[in-house]
Amino acid sequence: MVRGRCTARAGDSVELVSEQGRATVTAAGDVAVGDLVEVVDGKLAVRTRGRPSEVAEAVLDPRRLAGMAVRERVEDGIRAFFRGRGFREVRTPCLVPCPGMEPHIDPFRVGDAGWLQTSPEFAMKRLLVGGLEKIFQLAPVFRDEPAAPTHRREFTLLEWYRAWAGLDAILEDTETLVAGLAATLHGRTAIPWQGRTIDVTPPWPRLAIRDLFAAAGVDLVSDDLAAACARHRLGGAPDDTWDDRYFRLWLGVIEPRLPADRAVFVVGYPASQAALAVVEQAPDGSRWARRFEAYAGGIELGNAFEELTDPVEQRRRFAADRELRARLRGDPGPAMPEDFLAALADGMPPAGGIAVGVDRLAMLLAGEPDIAFVRWG
Repeated sequence: MVRGRCTARAGDSVELVSEQGRATVTAAGDVAVGDLVEVVDGKLAVRTRGRPSEVAEAVLDPRRLAGMAVRERVEDGIRAFFRGRGFREVRTPCLVPCPGMEPHIDPFRVGDAGWLQTSPEFAMKRLLVGGLEKIFQLAPVFRDEPAAPTHRREFTLLEWYRAWAGLDAILEDTETLVAGLAATLHGRTAIPWQGRTIDVTPPWPRLAIRDLFAAAGVDLVSDDLAAACARHRLGGAPDDTWDDRYFRLWLGVIEPRLPADRAVFVVGYPASQAALAVVEQAPDGSRWARRFEAYAGGIELGNAFEELTDPVEQRRRFAADRELRARLRGDPGPAMPEDFLAALADGMPPAGGIAVGVDRLAMLLAGEPDIAFVRWG
């Protein structure tokens, strides 16, 4: 039996498209482009009269079907990986009283009901406080940022947390997960990508932020970043903050130099970008966050913290974030996440956690440069 939507007809030759692909059948009779038809025992029957359908062309695009087949295997592989390591899958609300406090992330407000989450982090850490130790979630999240080949305003995050563990355990989880998915899909720990190969074999190199900047001639501790931006012709404004200039240099100079053929961890972020991470002091007195980001072939996949558990310090950072948002945007944004801060005050165990973009991971493993083809919408 063959069935599908008629997309073309020339004489008795009828082209059908369905989830199984395209087929050409020979059939006489009253069949028009757009009709839904079945061919059983050589006889063609029109099941529903239709019209040329852009929806069907988009949904049944072979490129999208291929991308979505990989995505399905990626999500199955993620669940198998974490269940095999004794993690519990959780589901927390998408509509929340506070979506997060980072001033450079724009959340969506839903009237007086609350906000759409930008990450399930606050809710999942409350579960750690409550006694769960190893948890993961595939969560729809929302950020009001322009669409791009690697981003949509709604996307999927994989987040996982380990209580009584630190950043090293999350590093190992991450490289093992990605290498395992690559082996399942490609038969080896290397991923074909846009005419080259990305090696994801563990252990991934650890590249320190300070060293990456130093290789570009910038000392993050002692240099004037405004002068460094000018030297690299990156422009800027007189009222740019230190972090504004840091990001100009990162995006314009450092990130493009990350290895194109290797998965790596970028580690040791400036203390001003600690967000919810532990900060430690180097021997020279400079301060750096226990944070890493995972990159594969220059594509950012995930962001991880050794989690801050001190409620007083966390409140101080949130207050500073609200002040910065008010200065940059004229609005302090969401109110303090008091439920989360109260949970920290109850006592959160030491923990490590990470958020990984599932859409980007599926893109990478499918060799697909456009996020539109690893999503149904």
